[in-house]
Amino acid sequence: MSQDLLSLLDRFAEIGATPGGGVRRLTGSDEDGAARRLFAEIAEARGARLHVDPVGNMFATFPTAPDSDATVLAGSHLDSQPTGGRFDGSLGVLSALVAASEIHAEGGPAAHNLTVVNWTNEEGARFQPSLTGSSVFTGKYDAGFALGLSDRLGTTMGEALDRIGYLGEAPFPLRPVRNLELHVEQGGHLEATGVQIGAVTASWGVRKLTLSFVGEPSHTGPTAMHQRRDAMRAAAWAITEFHRLMEAEAQHVELHWSAAKIVAEPDSPNVVASRVTVYFEMRNPAQQICTAVGDRFLAAIRPHVEAMGIGIETFTDEARPGTSLDPVGVAMTLEACAELGVTAVPMMTITGHDALALAAMMPSNLVFVPSVNGLSHNEAELTHPEDLANGCAVVKALLQRMISEQG
Repeated sequence: MSQDLLSLLDRFAEIGATPGGGVRRLTGSDEDGAARRLFAEIAEARGARLHVDPVGNMFATFPTAPDSDATVLAGSHLDSQPTGGRFDGSLGVLSALVAASEIHAEGGPAAHNLTVVNWTNEEGARFQPSLTGSSVFTGKYDAGFALGLSDRLGTTMGEALDRIGYLGEAPFPLRPVRNLELHVEQGGHLEATGVQIGAVTASWGVRKLTLSFVGEPSHTGPTAMHQRRDAMRAAAWAITEFHRLMEAEAQHVELHWSAAKIVAEPDSPNVVASRVTVYFEMRNPAQQICTAVGDRFLAAIRPHVEAMGIGIETFTDEARPGTSLDPVGVAMTLEACAELGVTAVPMMTITGHDALALAAMMPSNLVFVPSVNGLSHNEAELTHPEDLANGCAVVKALLQRMISEQG
């Protein structure tokens, strides 16, 4: 099983391969299309029935209980960040594919079918917000909203999926009873403690705050300095102040923060920026702390920015409370690890995953394997082969239990 998984990871890593050993597979790109076609080809060759829903979520169902309308979902995503690692997302899809195809081939009684899923636009690198496909599946967003999301060039997600042939029509017909996702940790806790598996109990809360700093376009040469309403200058000051304030906040609470994306308009080197949009985020185990910290940041910067002659518009302000995952599944994970002889620990996740979105609809669980140096969203992301094999073995053990549950 481990050699099968390693071979598949290598094959998918060739699609969108970057010079630094990572992958670039943005949603709806040619590379995304190629990865989707390879996934479909392999799954169907192993006995799965393929279904694509209206937002491109791919469901490969192995008929382990052909007379049942119920299924256990397992998977993750094949899209990546622009400088993504080769395991982020892919590991969850491919470990589920390996485990599910083996369970199907081995036969035996089961109460539920097994469906391996590739969720659309988990990363949110090209189209925001992230977790798009899984959020449509649970009803948080409707399909029209998701398909209308635009990238920086004005291409919608619906147009991009249609171009690569993965704009489906009908909703997934089976009834999901559970969900399981394997993922690299993307942090350093497991490596630092020497534990082999993380059984995720819940997520941190997060506040995603996207602010537009609004000034006025003017020529960068002759316009008098005192007449300029420079949105870039205001945004640069606000970003610096954001980091200063967050460092002060972190003296009192556990906090992760970033200002990771900036969009300038009209995006010309000869025009003073008239609108600059900055994507801020703050994370803490308690979402109310994220809200309070964000409010203090806004109150602190507004007077100074307005004194520059710049307005502040809130483009998005999204609060994501921490999500609890299924405690029965957490206990099941710890038991399976004990039986397999691998060490495991309950832990939280700092970042978002499809499993968290799906928890709104069904019992959902997330399992972590170590990331070397806790590095992620980076071409140098690495998880050792033995850890990949452990994760796949745990997925198989859990899926065997989950498809046997009655209900």
